[in-house]
Amino acid sequence: MNKKNTLLALEDDQLVIQTGDKILIKGPMASGKTTLLKKIIAKLPKHQFDILFQTLDDNFVPGTVAENLAFNLENNAVPFREMQTSILASAEAYHLTDDLNTDISELTTYQKKLLALAQLLILPTDILVLDEPLFLPEAFDGTLIVSGDFDPNLFDQVIDLSEEITTRQIAELDLTRQINPDKAILSVTELVDQMSFTIYEGEKVAITAPDEIPVADMLAGFRPTSGEIDFYYEDVTHQSLDKRGRKIGYIMANPDDMIFVERVRDADISNELLTLCQLTAVKDTRLSQLSYRQKRLFTTACILMQATPIVIIDQPEFEGFPEILAYLDRQGVTLILVTDEDKLLPFMDRQEVF
Repeated sequence: MNKKNTLLALEDDQLVIQTGDKILIKGPMASGKTTLLKKIIAKLPKHQFDILFQTLDDNFVPGTVAENLAFNLENNAVPFREMQTSILASAEAYHLTDDLNTDISELTTYQKKLLALAQLLILPTDILVLDEPLFLPEAFDGTLIVSGDFDPNLFDQVIDLSEEITTRQIAELDLTRQINPDKAILSVTELVDQMSFTIYEGEKVAITAPDEIPVADMLAGFRPTSGEIDFYYEDVTHQSLDKRGRKIGYIMANPDDMIFVERVRDADISNELLTLCQLTAVKDTRLSQLSYRQKRLFTTACILMQATPIVIIDQPEFEGFPEILAYLDRQGVTLILVTDEDKLLPFMDRQEVF
């Protein structure tokens, strides 16, 4: 059994990390998880750890999947043939083999999350710092420091920064739920094999499907489908993004895929939506300076400004969601969540599981 040594200590946070420890930091948006991670990183020995950034695109170099998998190997002077073998093995393990020559800009959010972890685990350092990873690395013997929603029993220490969401808070959310069961606003036939469903006007529906199926991208027109998507009685399956975007507002899981302005104020968001999405204090801030979750709220506000009859949210987070849901309810907007989060289900009219 390896002897543990003290790796770092943060007196203010009463945190001591020893070599080989598994540390979990959990809590809601703005609870200080990323701030605490940064304090920990500042104390770690330089050049002896790897980081998984929550902002997905910060994890990659421009280029293909193969080039990103090769990055750490090249930096560590791994011989070419050994590098090739490692890249192929990693791609197979994380279901990226068919995308080795694909540019990272063309990957789905799920594929980016896989790649971000795969390129660290292909040649891991003794210390890994993972900010909201898709999954936990298996059989990793080094020091692991993670933020996110994982089983606390898997960790040596858990730092819980959360505030409990009570059933009373949920009960106080007053939704009109004005549903028209006789008018289908979205009819989906065979989006993929054996995935068909109907959404009625005013409904709030959660769709749960395997992560590798880009349901939200397909509904919004960013990925092709061999099936059919009808908006009321109009077939919009092959409609341009511009035309479909007037009917279906799409809040992507990766906010960086949606940001094309420099500052929050450049998006001309109304004061009501700035307040709703907790952006008033950062109105003059550059988007590059916002946290990941602030970017998600910014892109949410941008889509809500479009006032589309349908809004799709891919992988929504609970923080701020009840207030946003209440706003959409008042506007009579039909809402589709693509999620496997059970805590959101009490707010929904129903769930479609595939």
